[in-house]
Amino acid sequence: MTKIITNTFNPEFLAKLKYKTPFFLFSKKKITGNYRKFKKLFPGSTIHYAMKANSEPGVLKTLQEIGSSFEVASKYELDMLKKIKVPAAKIIYGTSIKPASHIKEFFDYGVDRYACDSFPEIEKIAAITPRAKVYVRTIANDSGSVFKFSEKFGTDPSSIIPLLIRAKELGLHPYGISFHVGSQASDPKAWAEVLGILRSVLEDLQEMGIKLDVLNLGGGYPCKYTSSENIPELEEIAQYTLEQYEKLPYQPKLILEPGRGMVADTAVAVASVIARVERRGSTWLFLDLGVYNGLFETMAYQGSTRYPISSMRPVGDAGESLYALAGPTGDSPDVITREALLPQDVEVGDKLIVHHVGAYGLTTVSPFNGFPKPDVYFI
Repeated sequence: MTKIITNTFNPEFLAKLKYKTPFFLFSKKKITGNYRKFKKLFPGSTIHYAMKANSEPGVLKTLQEIGSSFEVASKYELDMLKKIKVPAAKIIYGTSIKPASHIKEFFDYGVDRYACDSFPEIEKIAAITPRAKVYVRTIANDSGSVFKFSEKFGTDPSSIIPLLIRAKELGLHPYGISFHVGSQASDPKAWAEVLGILRSVLEDLQEMGIKLDVLNLGGGYPCKYTSSENIPELEEIAQYTLEQYEKLPYQPKLILEPGRGMVADTAVAVASVIARVERRGSTWLFLDLGVYNGLFETMAYQGSTRYPISSMRPVGDAGESLYALAGPTGDSPDVITREALLPQDVEVGDKLIVHHVGAYGLTTVSPFNGFPKPDVYFI
């Protein structure tokens, strides 16, 4: 069971909306507030919003207006920023494995900062973007995170210095080091742990005459989806991280790449019940919203609760019951949860509210079974 811990949007307000379901509704005020919180807790840092979490034009424009920079993973994301005229100086190409053709498009636009984690990638960057600034991505302990990244990305700490030296030999600027502790991190000390490992690396580089410009702390900043989820507050993460940062031999400028932590709790989705079925001891509610058209991350949880879900129907005398919720497609894994606590008298046509859906939902929509992407609105 889950308990809703925040109500970004008033249910009475949502009930008055005449939008066709399913739809997503974002709060610009909440996006702005989250950005300011990161800036306050990590003073002097540069926030490069990780577009992969949500690339809706309304999200990008809201962040652009308040001064955010952007971390970009492909030429297709770059094209979105070009449309709203984000300058190259506010963009970093953050994926450590890149097609050469994409690097060329970034270079032509004026982007000069690129991630890497291997010698072939450095050679590729040097051949296309002479004098570019490169930062080496290293692995991090992501054991406390829901989604792990260090198997696929990042070099061992022992390879950081050889990679930066090779970059310098090729005429590139050894700009910094980056890491990612994994998405939805539960350990508030995860970032500080990596900084502790990097302390000796910075000392050795400094002795070699290489002083880094930046340390990129990456993403992983979590959203507290449910009351039972053991998730640290951003204040706690910042405290541990900055304490370790001050122990470094010098303090390169900090870059942060929040994605989920920036937008997850800024949106709700509203869906309609299209069928109620009693099946093998469970009551199933089928919705017009599911795994493939907005709630992809529920797939990773295999039917356990991911998002807080509530009903616009008030809880009456009949009380509440547990339901299994499924999406509209013909695929068996299209299951949102098997433990939604909702009014016992929920009917076909009722509307449900899915909370904290701002991250990794709309960017992962698939046209499976022909269902379109839900409409998106901002207030």
